[in-house]
Amino acid sequence: MTGHAAKPAGVSVGSVVFPPDTSGRSPDEIGTLRQLWRFRNYGRVQLKSLLRGVVMRGCELAADLAAPWPLALVIDFLSKRGNDGKGDKVHGPLGWAAGWFGGSAVAVLGVAAVAVLIITIASGLFDYLGDVALNGAGERMTSHIRSDVFGYMERLPQDYHDKQAIGELTSRVVSDTGRIEGSLTDLFSTLVPSVLTLVGTAVVLISVDWRLGLITLCAAPLVFIVAVRYARLTRVNSRRRRAAVGNLTGFVTESLQGIRTVHAFGSQELQDERFGSTNNRVLTIGLRGVDLSARFTPTLEAVSALGTALLLFVGGYGVMHNWWSIGLLVVVTTYLKNMLSPMKDLAKLLPSFTQGAASAERIAAILDQPREHLGSGKGLPDRVTGELELRNVGLDYGRGPVLCGLNLTIHAGERIALLGDNGAGKSTTMSLIGGLYRPTSGEVLLDGLSVPDVPEHWLHQQIAMVLQDTFLFSGTLAENLRYGRPGATDEEVAQVAEAALVSEFSERLPNGLDTTISAGGIGLSGGQRQRVGIARALLVDSPVVLLDEPTAGLDVTAEELVVQALTRLVEGRTVIMTTHQPALTRLATRTVYLHRGGVLDEAPPRPEPTPAEAVIAPATSE
Repeated sequence: MTGHAAKPAGVSVGSVVFPPDTSGRSPDEIGTLRQLWRFRNYGRVQLKSLLRGVVMRGCELAADLAAPWPLALVIDFLSKRGNDGKGDKVHGPLGWAAGWFGGSAVAVLGVAAVAVLIITIASGLFDYLGDVALNGAGERMTSHIRSDVFGYMERLPQDYHDKQAIGELTSRVVSDTGRIEGSLTDLFSTLVPSVLTLVGTAVVLISVDWRLGLITLCAAPLVFIVAVRYARLTRVNSRRRRAAVGNLTGFVTESLQGIRTVHAFGSQELQDERFGSTNNRVLTIGLRGVDLSARFTPTLEAVSALGTALLLFVGGYGVMHNWWSIGLLVVVTTYLKNMLSPMKDLAKLLPSFTQGAASAERIAAILDQPREHLGSGKGLPDRVTGELELRNVGLDYGRGPVLCGLNLTIHAGERIALLGDNGAGKSTTMSLIGGLYRPTSGEVLLDGLSVPDVPEHWLHQQIAMVLQDTFLFSGTLAENLRYGRPGATDEEVAQVAEAALVSEFSERLPNGLDTTISAGGIGLSGGQRQRVGIARALLVDSPVVLLDEPTAGLDVTAEELVVQALTRLVEGRTVIMTTHQPALTRLATRTVYLHRGGVLDEAPPRPEPTPAEAVIAPATSE
């Protein structure tokens, strides 16, 4: 079986199905909301909270629409009051309430004051409940997206990770998911309420007085035109900024990972120059965004001022001619201000949506990657015998073939020393057997089962790997030993620690196996880390073990200890090792020589490679 699996119709991410983009269009053609719409299933999970928040926002809107009317009641009453201190009867619900209390000045002022308090308290309460519901849903969506993206990314093929910068992927998981959450939350906490405010205010304005309503609404098209222009500019800028920040994060991560090399060569100034160049790119794009944002508010204020000026002129003229009351003009003017506020909010949402869309593109680029969708492992044996076969295997990383027509059979229980010059394909062969890569051509079989097609979890119960440089994660030493088998008991951990000679140094640590170590195993020697890697493999108890230069770079003493640990690991297992150390080749039952991606015999390599056919040679006894 060759190549990658076809992209599925929909990617199952955690409990959510992420719909793929099948339009074949570029990100610019897809549009801002369409990019975010691909994450809609996360919103559906939180639908109850979101709807509750929207209802609370609607109640807040009703309170805000009622806010100007107590002031209008007082103004109209005072403007109609005669010398006797009594005014004409004021109409409306508040006027009716004042009349119920006698209609006096004290009654009117009292009703207005109480109404202001009730409306303000109600608006604040509904605002609080809406924020809790909507922002809480947003936080939960972010957590789900981040967890699902991380889990999906971990399960992508190794060749995908080989082409990606660690810092760039980190930026996507940590930062971009937050921006998506902000956009999705804004959709319900700002967009929906703003639209409700605009529609509700427009309806009330038209119903109160259609002439003043039309004058007030005339500013809306101008605001819309300004907002659309702003959206187009900020979206391009946001996408560029996210890409630039991702590159910067990747550079910083790379520099910190290689900090020993930086210090060893005294290359701090060179790194400073490279960082400065990347950082200046972020700065330039950021300043462009600042300029766009700074232009937007004054432009919108100018457009708003046109509507306000027209309303004051026409409204004031109408009051002088008794077309409407002063209180009504105050209400309509307040509504105009209230309408312009959500218009501004909508326009200011555009940067959030454009940034969210840019981040959504970057997250979708991960989730759109094809991933193997394999079964649960039912029907597979609990433990294989360890028979391995490579049939006409070829592999091309995209820079030319590394392996070509490789044929090799390894019987159960054999211990193979895989030898050859640098670049011959030894580590690549190990990676194919370990399932890290799919062959470009040919088959890799374990007990007759295609290695690329079996579930990954099952495969790594059958094949354990000890790499050239064992990586240790932050946590206790015991947790690192359990990494391949988290459910192992303390007794089992202690046994493999003893067998792999981990106890030889762990007993000198402050808390023994419960000592906390930092990421990378800083403070432990290379030989100590390798013994931890061997103990991991012992604890997994796999029938097949791959050893990729496990003693490279170790001194003589450390090598002797590691070889002692490996002697216990290889007993009764199928073993493939790449090494040039005589101490390790003594453990092999036969040696196989690789040259230019094919298997050769022990004779010196010929100018042209022979057909890839395994020739068995007895192990050396040096």
